Amino acid sequence: MSSPPELSLECFPEIWSFESNIGFNLRPVADNLCKCMRGWKRELKRNDEERQLLAAVRASVILADAAGSGLPREGKPVTEWIYSVMHDIPLLYGGTIKDKIIEPRISEIQRKGTVYRPTDFQEACDSLPGRSLLLAPCGSGKTLAAWRWIAAQLTVSPRRRVIFLYPTRATATEGFRDYISWAPEADAALMHGTSDYELKSLFENPLDKRSQKDFSTEDRLFALGYWGKRIFSATVDQFLGFMQHDYRSICLMPLLADSVIVFDEVHSYDKTLFSALKRFLEKFDIPALCMTASLTERRRHDLENIGLRTFPQAAERFSDLEAIASMKRYHVCRIGKPEEAEQQAQQTLSDGGKVLWVVNSVERCQGLAQKLNGLCYHSRFKLDDRKQRHHELMSRFQEPGSSVLAVTTQVCEMSLDIDASLLITEDAPIPCLIQRMGRCNRHTRPGDTSRHLGEVLIYQPESFLPYHNEELSGLSQFLDVVHGREVSQKELQELLEQFGADTPEWQQYAAFLESGPWAIAHENPLRDSNDFTEPAVLDTDILKFLELRQNHQPTDGFIVPVPRRFTQYDSWLGRYPRMAPASHYDEKYGFGEQTKEDA
Repeated sequence: MSSPPELSLECFPEIWSFESNIGFNLRPVADNLCKCMRGWKRELKRNDEERQLLAAVRASVILADAAGSGLPREGKPVTEWIYSVMHDIPLLYGGTIKDKIIEPRISEIQRKGTVYRPTDFQEACDSLPGRSLLLAPCGSGKTLAAWRWIAAQLTVSPRRRVIFLYPTRATATEGFRDYISWAPEADAALMHGTSDYELKSLFENPLDKRSQKDFSTEDRLFALGYWGKRIFSATVDQFLGFMQHDYRSICLMPLLADSVIVFDEVHSYDKTLFSALKRFLEKFDIPALCMTASLTERRRHDLENIGLRTFPQAAERFSDLEAIASMKRYHVCRIGKPEEAEQQAQQTLSDGGKVLWVVNSVERCQGLAQKLNGLCYHSRFKLDDRKQRHHELMSRFQEPGSSVLAVTTQVCEMSLDIDASLLITEDAPIPCLIQRMGRCNRHTRPGDTSRHLGEVLIYQPESFLPYHNEELSGLSQFLDVVHGREVSQKELQELLEQFGADTPEWQQYAAFLESGPWAIAHENPLRDSNDFTEPAVLDTDILKFLELRQNHQPTDGFIVPVPRRFTQYDSWLGRYPRMAPASHYDEKYGFGEQTKEDA
């Protein structure tokens, strides 16, 4: 066997440049290469197999670059390290999930005084196929059912990773707290934009055995630091971001290769994100469960058309699920003005009840909370303060016998496990209204001797923003039907299928699958964006923020989303984040349009 020829560097120019008068001019070479690439891209549109191979090779080159630059920097032997986290990592079996996650979670539920017995529908999830859509009412135990499905999948075919994806940071954190944190610390991972901050104080009670666990990763390895983890709670953006060439998400792609994955609350995905989900399910052969409490008929059909089997086909097959779904849960009334709801809110508080008032804008949330002296909860708080508001809200709603009034924005729809006796809400898309109702009379079960109806009052706001007209399609007909009636969650789902938006959701551009030879980071956003805020630091917090950043400590607690017109560049902070005036901020009400003095 002949030895390979030696490579001589003498044939390469010493200086490379895109300027014609400096060294070797790369411009003609680059222009010719781009011309060839454009021609190749046209050919790829006719060859799906070659296009998929190109996407795999392109991702592999990016991964090789990430590993080849990041691992040596940290003194990791590249080949040995990759082999240890990709090949030597143990397989996960169904019994592992039952012992390490499901049983500890059940014990925690029972420790709080709730008797747990698996329902017929949860047990039936053990037999679902590897591609399924789980539709079940709020409070029916979907999440435990999903973990049973995971265990069943791993019993049939053991895999190395389980990935549970949520639509928001708050829901991902709650999923980690309730389930994944029971797993060994070396296996469990929480992944979202502020997960490092959340993990530092997630288990503050020293009596909680999880308070002694260290769930951190090797920060200096960035996304590669998660390659050794096996069980994930994350936002969907963390793993589907690669569809738009998000670099961090591409670095996580190897974890998908041998995984079982769950997509929670798929009703909440906007058009772009839902399109990315469908493209992912079409192109990647991975066991996947999508689940939610309610879904439009068109979206259900879209998922069924790409191979997901809807479960249950008929709730009547499961007496326990049918009883929860068919139980009259809400008394719904359409009212004219929000002032009409204030008297009923005061009466509910006088009776020791709990009131949740949901509006569609931060400004109206702040104004109502100040007017009614209620708790205020929305997205424009510093993370430190938002955490405090979240804790206060949860503890007040969970305290038996005490009255409370909370005014929130859409953040309550998925991230708050609270039970209000009176829900007051502005008009919103039908799926959003159903989710908001899921925060009212949430824990009542069929057969409860003290069973009562949750009162729901709905009124038209002064502005429908941030929602568009097509999102509100069918809303007036829906409200005409439910006004003055007692309704169940089953009836709400049927009305959603009847009146919910039925416009086709066209396939959105997916850069990973369609960009051909190029890989431009964030070429298109993964989600639709109508958020006109910027991450900012209050001017009074800059020195504290800089001190933490200099000491490589989490700075997330000082970040607050602020409308762009209130932010400005600060030379100390650099390009990120922006600076915002503290005069517009109140720790009780968040960042507002007016200064505290004028509010």
